[in-house]
Amino acid sequence: MTEAARPIEAPIIIFAFDRAAYLKRFCDSLKAQQGVELDPQRIYLLQDGPVSHRSGVRYADDAAMAESIAAFREVFPAGQVLASADNLGIAFNIRRGEQLAFETLGAETAYFFEDDLELGPGYMLMMERMRALLAPFPEVGYFAAYGDHRATPDPDRVRIVPLDHHWGFGLRRDAWKRLQEWLAPYFAILSKTDYQSRNHIGVYRWLEGQAMAIDKSSQDALKALACANLGIARVMTDMCFARYIGEKGASFNERRFREMGYDRMTPTERSDLPIEPQTVEKIRTITEGQQAHFRVFREREFNGFMTRYAARNWDSERAVTRADIDNLYSLLLDRLPEGEHIYDQYVGKTPVRRLRDIMINSREFRGRTRRD
Repeated sequence: MTEAARPIEAPIIIFAFDRAAYLKRFCDSLKAQQGVELDPQRIYLLQDGPVSHRSGVRYADDAAMAESIAAFREVFPAGQVLASADNLGIAFNIRRGEQLAFETLGAETAYFFEDDLELGPGYMLMMERMRALLAPFPEVGYFAAYGDHRATPDPDRVRIVPLDHHWGFGLRRDAWKRLQEWLAPYFAILSKTDYQSRNHIGVYRWLEGQAMAIDKSSQDALKALACANLGIARVMTDMCFARYIGEKGASFNERRFREMGYDRMTPTERSDLPIEPQTVEKIRTITEGQQAHFRVFREREFNGFMTRYAARNWDSERAVTRADIDNLYSLLLDRLPEGEHIYDQYVGKTPVRRLRDIMINSREFRGRTRRD
């Protein structure tokens, strides 16, 4: 007798930008899930926009946005499309989706996907089984089932191992709320520029005051670090139930994709395999391992990393000095300021980035720029 399909009550949030072909593959694989019942009206496309409201930079054509939405609607015509008028960048588009799930919809758990994961037929059923299995462990915040493509798992049993990337994951609301508080300074840094131009050294300066650290400034990396600091466990299956397809994107190119072995990632088609029982001790071991990784890096490697990085990179959010003003005026206007009032107005009061933007957009600078 065939087991009845499990209805998925948690909202499914999909993040997309300008890769309609990837999104179509993901949506097709989601629709083809076995052993579960999807409610299309609980499936949301969080479509980012083409032009940044902060910088005015266009990151994609309007046509690419329309093509992405069309790819989603072709598979899920009853799905919900929330298209941003502006380009938010991946960090704030994901945050928008999390706020939708946990604040607007009031979900206890939600499932989140980017457009570059192709699900095996049992992915969502395995996620539902993991959600039930991990219910007695509130310390678990993130869980996923895309698996470790470098491992050789037991073919007859699924093990729970530390989560790597935040791909195709389930997230609990209580964990998310704690993460938002810890990450508030990070999002404050991100809010000042486009995500693609974020102030990396500003993030690292903030991490200097933390007991754990990392040498990356991406939203994915900082969420992993935040979980470690807060004792929030991040877990996944050792067996692959999905295939990563993001050969072209912000984080990967064709060469790196193949070097990492993702071209050989093959999801299992089984979803009936037993999952090893979990205990508080097993979950704690995973969490402590993740914490040790970031703590050791902070203690042994971070200071050296900062010295090397600061030697070649500047903090554009630091307050302007007198020397900065002289340098900017000399480079951009071929002169020095006329009068002390310029120094009085900006020194110690205005970020370097802000003064630079003011000068670049000034009539005097534009008048000096040769136009072809």
